[in-house]
Amino acid sequence: MTSERQKAANRANARRSTGPKTPEGRGVVRLNALRHGVLARDIVLPEEDADAFEDLFRRVRANLSPVGPIEEFLVERVIHTMWKLRRLTRAETALLHSRIHGLKADRLAEEVASYEFTGEAEPYILNEAAHKEASRALARARYERDRDEVLLGRAIDADAKEADAFAKLARYERSLERSLHRTLNELRHIQDERQNRPSSSILDAD
Repeated sequence: MTSERQKAANRANARRSTGPKTPEGRGVVRLNALRHGVLARDIVLPEEDADAFEDLFRRVRANLSPVGPIEEFLVERVIHTMWKLRRLTRAETALLHSRIHGLKADRLAEEVASYEFTGEAEPYILNEAAHKEASRALARARYERDRDEVLLGRAIDADAKEADAFAKLARYERSLERSLHRTLNELRHIQDERQNRPSSSILDAD
């Protein structure tokens, strides 16, 4: 997530920037902001950092320098694919976090139950202090397992079949990487033709 200090620095830089002077230039900037915002809404999830996406968009677009609608489309596809690859990394981390604390919660639930006597007589606690400590630890583990920040990983887990969430993430990552390389190759080929230079494609991923 973008820190408050970074956001403040970005705002200060924006105030120092003179920006375009002409009405036409200002109009282009306004249209760009609107367009980029629409692109962000197309791909950025509510829990994700829209500022980070906008930063990625600006940096990649500046690096690839598209000319015309076809190159613009390919650059947008590159950016979207890169964002999805970043999301996969976050999803894998979130899923590991949830799984680890889920296992911890299962272990702690057994520990809590071990302090609870539930025979024919009225139930009672065998060790109040130990039961209390284990119950607090269980509550923390369940919170970490279920907190909002790990929902992305749990969504992948829920969609996976036969508990193969990590294998599914790996397959999805390979597919996105192939798509990224193909799109970059296509963009490079079009740009080479436009600038009358020898083709310089990037090798496709296996």
